[in-house]
Amino acid sequence: MPVTLRDVARESGYSVTTVSRALNGHSDVNEKTKRKIEAVAKRLNYFPNRIAQQLVTQKTNVIGLYSLDRDTFLNQFITLMISGMMDESTKDDFNLLLFAAQHLDTAEKLVTECKQRGLGGAIISGLRLNEPLIADLPETNFPIILIDVPLTGPRATYVSVDNVAGSIQAVNHLVGLGHQTIGFINGHSEAWVSRQRLLGYQKGLLRHGLEYNPAYVYEGDFSKESGRCGAKILLERYPEITAFFTASDLMAAGVLEELQALGVKIPEQISVVGFDDQDLCIHVSPNLTTIRQDMYKFGRLAAKELITMIKDETYSPKHIDLQATLVKRASSGPAPQ
Repeated sequence: MPVTLRDVARESGYSVTTVSRALNGHSDVNEKTKRKIEAVAKRLNYFPNRIAQQLVTQKTNVIGLYSLDRDTFLNQFITLMISGMMDESTKDDFNLLLFAAQHLDTAEKLVTECKQRGLGGAIISGLRLNEPLIADLPETNFPIILIDVPLTGPRATYVSVDNVAGSIQAVNHLVGLGHQTIGFINGHSEAWVSRQRLLGYQKGLLRHGLEYNPAYVYEGDFSKESGRCGAKILLERYPEITAFFTASDLMAAGVLEELQALGVKIPEQISVVGFDDQDLCIHVSPNLTTIRQDMYKFGRLAAKELITMIKDETYSPKHIDLQATLVKRASSGPAPQ
């Protein structure tokens, strides 16, 4: 049978209450008593029951990540983000649970589910802007972090990359190479990052005195197939395009495939720039120029902000906006003369 708290109390000669408070680090137990109890617990091979501790202290050391789009696991950035969350959680002696779901009903139902699962807070990735529960999440008074969806509240915030600045960098790079006609292959319109990256594309063009032409924009869905389709359609309609900026590396990989199938030389005839800096960037040919977002750091900061909210109920959460940086590789070059 497993060793219980009562066994440690009996062996050490202290009450169950004193043993419990000593093993839970309470300051009202003197150091000599604490060391003696810890030594007995170690000798008996006793391990505290985390669930029982939560019931006593009314505090939890578990956070959850809800990923609403299973296709995101095809992208490396989600695994890097989870790695960052895991490392930050471990540092604070928290556990991270992962829940894959296609849809979340209401904010109230979500919070009830989180509490039933013993979660102290939740991080949600993959929400679309038309999800009705987003507006209700700040009112739940439950620690919530959204990934790439704006949210503000006394116990809620979001973590994002500066998508506008990143997209401006992509346009600056291409214009600096002499490109004047730049096509943009975006993700679906209900993704906040799609709207932000489109805004950055527009601002980048305007900064260089170039007119924004909505006809040069193709709405994809972040998949490689939509990248191929977007490149094919835009080139058929507007052969004057000399460069593509895409809202994800996966779509950019599709663009590269389509251009190569059409016999287009990259970057001699058309340049391509992605967004994310996944590992695939150095495995495609030519290697992909892209905008890098540090998803490992992204995950760590999201977990840190959530854990801080859980530990301190008076803490006012902050929006975290990470920098994006241009990574130059072989897929971009001077515009054809």
